[in-house]
Amino acid sequence: MRTDNNHDRVFEFGDFTLSPKERLLLHAGEPVALTSKAFDLLVALVRRSGHLVSKDELLSQVWPDTLVQEVNLTVNISALRKALRRDQNDAGPIRTVSAHGYRFVAPVIERSAAVTHQIGRVTTENADAYRAYLQGRHDWSRRSEGALKRATERFQHAVALDPGFAAAYSGLADCYATMGSLSYLAPIDAFPVARRYATRALELDPSLAEAHASLGFVQLYFDWNWPAADAEFQRSIALDPGYPATHQWYGIYLMAAARPTAALAEMHRARQRDPLSLPINTDIGFCHYYAGQYREATKQLQFVLELSSDFPPAHLWLGRTYQELGQYDDAITAFRHVEDRLPEWPVPRAARGFVEAIAGRTDDALTTLGKLKSLSERKFVTSYGLALVHAALGETNAAFAWLDQAFAERSHWLVWLRLDPRWKTLRFDPRFAECINRVGYPE
Repeated sequence: MRTDNNHDRVFEFGDFTLSPKERLLLHAGEPVALTSKAFDLLVALVRRSGHLVSKDELLSQVWPDTLVQEVNLTVNISALRKALRRDQNDAGPIRTVSAHGYRFVAPVIERSAAVTHQIGRVTTENADAYRAYLQGRHDWSRRSEGALKRATERFQHAVALDPGFAAAYSGLADCYATMGSLSYLAPIDAFPVARRYATRALELDPSLAEAHASLGFVQLYFDWNWPAADAEFQRSIALDPGYPATHQWYGIYLMAAARPTAALAEMHRARQRDPLSLPINTDIGFCHYYAGQYREATKQLQFVLELSSDFPPAHLWLGRTYQELGQYDDAITAFRHVEDRLPEWPVPRAARGFVEAIAGRTDDALTTLGKLKSLSERKFVTSYGLALVHAALGETNAAFAWLDQAFAERSHWLVWLRLDPRWKTLRFDPRFAECINRVGYPE
């Protein structure tokens, strides 16, 4: 098949991801078996999605300089349809235009070549380990607790198949760091494990930019070692300026360091390298939120939800933005959307309890607080969130008691203490200034 300057791009439709460069089709992270010609046909159709592709065009692209009968095209189209059909009632994305050709009708998201970097800097000769790594990165990008657990299993399988696979260890580091940063795990159960895997990756490959970025993330969110985190992010960028996650996480660091202009510039560099990344685009909204730019945050997060209406972090940060705009009903709706999807995630529940309290719905807030404390008996619930609900209820001493507990947990949310607008009622209490000093922000 002929190549063009779009050869490195990645295409997504439904639960499928198509990487022409890697000659890989994934469905929900699992590889889909296709013959070589069926794969080439799919690439040709997806690149022209929404348009009629004639039979002659397909024959010339897939069988260049070869005289073949049309039956070859028909057989391979049939195989493609079977591979893409999820159930018997599914018509599939390929439509026949009688006597003319075919049209690919599913909506397609086309990602930039930079996306392939995330699956490209890999050094393993074990094909099964590589496939497991790709599946892990796919699941990691989804950010739900279940997807992160699946990603962890994929990366563990990859290193079991190839113990020298540095990028897979870095993937494990990213999974645990992300589970810590989203409060799916307690900080002590997440970030030290992430550090261990990042360190192992660097032992195997000291020049691996991904692992330096992972280590910087841990030093920011768990160690609160601001100079060390800065150095690791800058080292990662120097090694590979094309890796999107480094720019994304360095942007988070700069935002927490109260450098919003630099933070957003770094976030935009991340987006340039991966324009349609849901986590990166969400974190741009997150940075606008912490910069107090609520209208811009709203527009950015709504853009993310237009790309994927069911991405939980975007709903979470949109709810937090609505609350700062005084749109309390909209905020509660956003948080409930996340809770419906991820009922065991305490972060949106705590966020809802805060809004209920400031909206004067005290009984609802107390009920939510009680449910959070019951949930904490079977899984980790960040004390930072409990402190916020107590603060919104006007229970200042209880709020500071839970903040002390958050420090004991080494809660990563504390790096946002001085920027989080929800602490308005406590900011003039001397104890709050003491808490800020404990985080050790850079000058």
